[in-house]
Amino acid sequence: MKPIEILREDFSQTVEFIDKCDEHIFKIKNWALFTSSAVIAFSVAQDHDAIALANLALLLAFIYLELIYKSFQDTAIEHTSNISQRIDMYILDPSNSSLLENYTHSYGRKLKYPSVCHVFGILKNSNRWHILNFYGLLAIFSIGAYGVARFVA
Repeated sequence: MKPIEILREDFSQTVEFIDKCDEHIFKIKNWALFTSSAVIAFSVAQDHDAIALANLALLLAFIYLELIYKSFQDTAIEHTSNISQRIDMYILDPSNSSLLENYTHSYGRKLKYPSVCHVFGILKNSNRWHILNFYGLLAIFSIGAYGVARFVA
């Protein structure tokens, strides 16, 4: 197998993994929204206001899950960037013998279960604040439901 074929195959597999991470992240967001709505509806319907606040713990779990997948996805994106640079080297010089120098096939070797600090550290990146905004809004709705239920009762 030629080096460029190895890179193309690895690139294709890594992009598929990135897409799967996106699917999982989307499902997690959907479950977070569905679960939050159900908990809030249950707390209001059963006149147990404090249950709406318990939703905050669930949201923390959902954001943690999403950030784990985002961490995996970031590792795969880094890998595709490395492969893209190597493919660019090949395009510029097809006879380049250093194409696979220091190359590690498959992003899977780079994946490690991230620490809690690393996972929540992803939120330091301002390009990831949309994640925090989504869960922040759900938290505000939970606190708001608690407040409204206390006021109305």
